[in-house]
Amino acid sequence: MAVKETNAAKGAAPASVGDRASAWMSRVNEFGERHATAIIAISTVLTILTVTLFATYFYRRAQNERAEQELGEATSVQTLRELKAKYGSTPAAPRILYRLANQLYEEGKLEEAKKEYGEFQTAHPNDPLKERVTAALRSLETNLKFQQDDRERKLKEPKLQTHPRLLGEAKDPRLQFGPSAQPRPTVELEVGAGTSKVILELFEDEAPKSVAAFLKWVDDKHFDGIKLDVVNSDERLATLPKPADSVPYESTPRPADMYSLLMVRKEGAAENLGGQFQVLLKDLPDLKEATIFGLVKEGGQILKALKKDDIIKTAKVLTRRGEAKAPTPNPKPQ
Repeated sequence: MAVKETNAAKGAAPASVGDRASAWMSRVNEFGERHATAIIAISTVLTILTVTLFATYFYRRAQNERAEQELGEATSVQTLRELKAKYGSTPAAPRILYRLANQLYEEGKLEEAKKEYGEFQTAHPNDPLKERVTAALRSLETNLKFQQDDRERKLKEPKLQTHPRLLGEAKDPRLQFGPSAQPRPTVELEVGAGTSKVILELFEDEAPKSVAAFLKWVDDKHFDGIKLDVVNSDERLATLPKPADSVPYESTPRPADMYSLLMVRKEGAAENLGGQFQVLLKDLPDLKEATIFGLVKEGGQILKALKKDDIIKTAKVLTRRGEAKAPTPNPKPQ
């Protein structure tokens, strides 16, 4: 008679899928209960880290926007120094440092300006403004050399006594290193449909070839009746091309601030486009390959209101460097 094999002899039946899932969940629950504190701590740290990263990003973004806004309004060395200390870690830091050095240079504080330019070169060696900093340093070194090497010799040279009417000017501390600087050349533009007039001041010391060419074009009536174009919506105002000799490119140390006058370099050449110029209607800190040869002294808002195909009715030279002014005649007796 056949004997049936018992369950014990056959071995335990294999566990079902549901049993295995239940056992796995039990182990997970057991692990969670054992390490609950560590899991909560890690989750809390990750949450805090995520929130911190987002907060840092938006804070830095807002801080940089504030830095750019305050930089646009800064006009004094003291304000620029405060901005440097306040926003030294933002993307605006190179521009702040550059503006501070330029302001010190313009005020005749050459050693302080040299220190700020040097700090720029060390802290921001790859910034787009580095070429302008290098050019400004070359100019500054020339002036420092005069102060250090030639000042005493110049002061000991024989000179005429000051006329009594000029004693007040002679005591001016700005004259301690020599006579007053001659005023820059100026040009008047009559633009638009009415009689709106704009005064341009030209930086002859910084861009002598460009200024000489511009004055010649004005004398030749080159710009009389020329049409204007608005470039990139409201970025700059440009005269339409008109044949004229090109001008050697000159690298200038000034930033491309609003109302700057500039000539644009020919692509791949060592010359600027001849017979035309542009006026910036907003700050362009990243502008390259342009010679800044002057500034709108009066009438900036008039230029901003011009539209495409408006014209320069007339252009004339008001003053030149070194030219004598005609005396004012005495009024006729009544």
